[in-house]
Amino acid sequence: MIGADGFVKIIDYGLAKMLKSDELAMSYCGTPEYLAPEMIQHSGHDMNVDWWAVGILIYEMLIGVTPFFNRNRQVLMSKIKHSKIVFPDRKTYKIQYSDELVDCIQKLLRKDKSQRLGANGDADEILKHPWFADIDFKGLFAKTMKPPFMPKQSDGPVNSNYFDVKQGASALNESILPKEAVKAIK
Repeated sequence: MIGADGFVKIIDYGLAKMLKSDELAMSYCGTPEYLAPEMIQHSGHDMNVDWWAVGILIYEMLIGVTPFFNRNRQVLMSKIKHSKIVFPDRKTYKIQYSDELVDCIQKLLRKDKSQRLGANGDADEILKHPWFADIDFKGLFAKTMKPPFMPKQSDGPVNSNYFDVKQGASALNESILPKEAVKAIK
């Protein structure tokens, strides 16, 4: 999500698991398209699944679909474990991306988690990648830089300027919003 100040906010840790540095998780959960190979193989996973998910997210935001997408779940899982990442032709699909971005995604999506970008347990390895070279991380973390996008402010408790929102009482009755927000909308 993007906050009213224009900075990204992480809003959901519903499936987060806290691990010690030498501990592996054996659970199997998450959005199928974002699962790392080690999670699918039940070989035990650590924070490197998060770096994998970052690579999937960057690819999806750029291309519009996850790199191993398939409607058939078994085919999807096989592609995650075995297929190479394919980037669409830049000219044919009129998508602009740099060689640095391709390199970053390929390193985040290495099948061997010990070879994955960030595998040393430190996000600095990822932030030092050339694709991130133009970002002022000190300004970003301190929120002193100008955000590239500022959301329009809303008069009500819920800003739906950027979303298709169900209309009508039934949508509000199904809402997960606090009751005060639902009353304000009605």
